[in-house]
Parts: sequence; C-alpha cells; structure tokens
Amino acid sequence: MSVSKAKTLLQSLRWYHLGFAFVWAITFAGLSSGDRAFAGQRLFGLSDQACALAAIAVAVLYERRRSPFPPRFAVGMGVLLAAGSCAYYLTVGGVLDVSAGSLAAGVLVGLALGFSYVLWQQFFASEGASRTAIYIPLSALLSVALSLLVSLLPDPARAACAVVVLPVAAAVSLRRCLREIVPADPMPRMTAKLAGGTVRALWKPVFCTCAIGFIWKLVSHLFAVPGGASSAPALAGMALAVAVVVLIELFSETGFAVLRVYQILFPLITGVFLLPTLLGLEFAPLAAGMLLFGFEIVNLLLIVTCAVYASERSLPSTQVYALCVGPTLVAMLAGDVVGTGLSPLATYDFAMAVNILFVCVYALSLVLFLVAFTRKGGRGRERAAEAAHDVAVVGARHDAPGAAPNEPPLGAESTVRSADAETCVEPGPSAPGEPAAPSQGAADIAALLDRRMDALGLAEPFSPREREVVGLVLRGNNVPAIARKLYISENTARDHMKSIYRKADIHSRQELIDLFD
Repeated sequence: MSVSKAKTLLQSLRWYHLGFAFVWAITFAGLSSGDRAFAGQRLFGLSDQACALAAIAVAVLYERRRSPFPPRFAVGMGVLLAAGSCAYYLTVGGVLDVSAGSLAAGVLVGLALGFSYVLWQQFFASEGASRTAIYIPLSALLSVALSLLVSLLPDPARAACAVVVLPVAAAVSLRRCLREIVPADPMPRMTAKLAGGTVRALWKPVFCTCAIGFIWKLVSHLFAVPGGASSAPALAGMALAVAVVVLIELFSETGFAVLRVYQILFPLITGVFLLPTLLGLEFAPLAAGMLLFGFEIVNLLLIVTCAVYASERSLPSTQVYALCVGPTLVAMLAGDVVGTGLSPLATYDFAMAVNILFVCVYALSLVLFLVAFTRKGGRGRERAAEAAHDVAVVGARHDAPGAAPNEPPLGAESTVRSADAETCVEPGPSAPGEPAAPSQGAADIAALLDRRMDALGLAEPFSPREREVVGLVLRGNNVPAIARKLYISENTARDHMKSIYRKADIHSRQELIDLFD
C-alpha cells in the first residue's frame, strides 16, 4: 500500500473503527492483579480460553442459520465483559472465593472475548482489503498505548477502567461499527468444499502461528513469567511486533509471505532461548518477551488474512475465523495446560527447563521444515496457487486463485476503489448489444429521481455516483448487480451504500426504499 493511499484511507477513519483496541487493552493489562500474587490466575486463564473457544463455536452455529450479527450483540458483549472484570477484581480483593470467583470471571470474560472476536471480524471482513490492512494494525497499536497507560495506574483506577470504562468503550464502538455493515446479497454460505479450500489455502500461516503461540505459553509458565502487558519485556515485545506489522501493512507493495516472516523470526527467537540457558534465569523474561513479539507478528497478520480472505471470496467471516484463528486459540490453551503441569517440576530442576527449551527449538525447526517443504515434480499450477495463498499480509498484487472471473485480485482492491466514497472508477463503454444512451423514458425517470433526492434537503447531498447507486437499488438491484453495472468492485459498492445510509440517516435497504416510496 502506498503512503498516499494510506493517507487517503486515514482521512475516512473514525475513532470507533479502532474499538478492538479496548478489548485488547482489557485482556493485556486491565485484568491484572498488579504486584500481588493471585492464586486463581491460572484457573481464570484456562477457563477464559476454553470459554472463548466455546463462544466462537456458538457463533459459527448462529452464523450458519442467520447472518450478519445484529448491533445489539455488542451490548451483550459489553455486559459480559464488565461482569467478568468485576468478578475478577472481587476475587483478587478477597470478596469472592478464589476458586469460584476465578472460574466465574474466566467464563464471563471468555464468552465476551469469543463473541467480540467474531463480531469484530465480521466488521473487518465487510470493510474490504485496504481498510482491513489499516484498521487491525492501528487497533493493535492503540491497544499497546492503552495497555501501557492502564498498567501504570494504581489498582483502584485499573479496576475502574476494566469494569466500566473499557467495556463501555468496547461496546459502543463495536455497536457503531456493526451498524455500518452493508449485508452481502445473497448471504454467503460455507460448504464443505469451500471449507476444505480455506484450510488448504491458509494452513501455513495457521501452522506457524499455532507453533509460536503454544511455545510462548509453555515458556511463560516454565519460568513463571507473566504473559500479559503487565510485564515490561512482554509489553516491549508486543509494542515492537505491532510497529513491525504497521510498517508492513502501510508500506509493503508486494506483501509478505508467512514463510519469509517465520524464517526471519526463527533465528531471533532461538537465539534468545540461549540466553537463559547460558547466562541464567534472569534472562527468562526476555525469552518470553521475544516469543510474544514473534507470536503477535504472525497472529496479527493471520487476523488480517482471515478478514481479507472472507471478504474477497464472499465467505462467512465467523467460519473462516474459526477455521484459521480457532486452532491458534486451541494451541495457546494446550500450551497453558502443558506449562501448568511442567512448571512445578521445572522449578526444582533447571536441567529439565533447559531440555524443554531445546525441545521448543526443535519444534520450531520442524515447523520451518514442514512449511518450506514442497514436493518436487509437482504440478506448476498447484505450486503457484500455494505460493499465492501463502501471502499473510494484504498488499500483494496477484490474482487470487479460485476467484470469480470478475472478482478483483487479493489486495488489488486499491485499483478500483478509494477511501473517499465519492470517487471511484468510471464505467467503461457499453457492452455489445446494450444501448449507447438511455431512452427518453429512462431519462425522465432519472430526472424525476434527481428531483426527489434534491427534495430530501440532506445536509450532505448524494454524490453523482451515489445517485446512480440509489437508482439501481430502487430498481431492485443487489450489491453484486450494482457492482457489475457500474464496473466497480463489490467493496466499492458497499462503501457507496454506507455513505448513502449515513447521509440519509438510515440503516437498511428497506428504509432507503421507503424514503422514496
């Protein structure tokens, strides 16, 4: 993405588009016991992750029956998040029993986070490739700043942020974003064939993310290093990772393959592993911070990839998210479970800890080998398709395998759309057999429609292209049909619809029709 295009996209950015940062800030720094030891922290963490997976599974079942998720779900997410945070701090303060309070807090927070993930993913997938490449990295960048601020607050202020301020901000921003979504018409459906294609296309970034996530959690437990942003090395690692991803997304023209990223991360991570084994346990927090740095890079790139993949192929965003990010959450939960069992032994046996670190290095090496391995003599077209699907960052300019003939290539949306809803590619010449100019009757209808639009007295009038879109909607055209008739991408057509809804202060196609009925 060029710098000029990034500036254009930033001009259309609203504060609530980065609302995912409030959720991340709660998980990284808001739910922290500070300097005090919290006996129920591990029970809270395990139940939190398990319930987040359960919430994603429930969301998948819901999406298969009806989609998209209505904005009111954002309010429920905020309530669950506030209730879970309240239970957490009541348990830390000794008001609730440690076991019962930790379990209740973990269940409530986990459900809230799971639903929050899929709801935000639905919004990101509806925004298209270019905006997604801006929103997710900037949300992560804002979350680092918020996490640093919250971690510096005294316990009462941190509790107030986690229980009231951040959940309210997360719910309000998510609700406003969900109200901007223009539903696809027809609604996307996931078949077994499409699910298999998604797995084949994205298994490499998923595999790499799972491996680093598992080992990060394992090593954090092994040396009793906190994995959240309350730890200075962890916060530094997360901030550095976010900065790298922002630079990749904003300034990379060709995109980054996950294998290339992993090849760079591998020697860095394994080199830091040598520090606690050679120089002592005081370097263990640095190892955990480096692991978090590597994990956040591949994880953020994976989230962006999932949203873009679902958007470009008109697939259900929640189900794509479950297929790709779901395994990562499972791997992290497994790392927590294994680390919880190993940490008491490793505490008394440093040799065991050293051996486990070398096992981790071997596991990362095995991942590198399996991801890089390709069968010699395979069909060239299959290898080209795998290489294209290996891209884990938006911005690569290549044709997306499996895309429809008229579908814009992955990341090439910038050639047909702009962040400004009033600018887009003008339609080309009429197709053979189509009239070169509208008939007199059609011109009269268009003139009548223009007068009706003028009579609305909008504070911000419709642009000429938006008037065309309104006319097509009133004739019964859906978003794909509008895109075909105006020679624009479906994402651009949805952008025009959003702008029309905003200017007319409406929220659905039926309200637009009623406005002119």
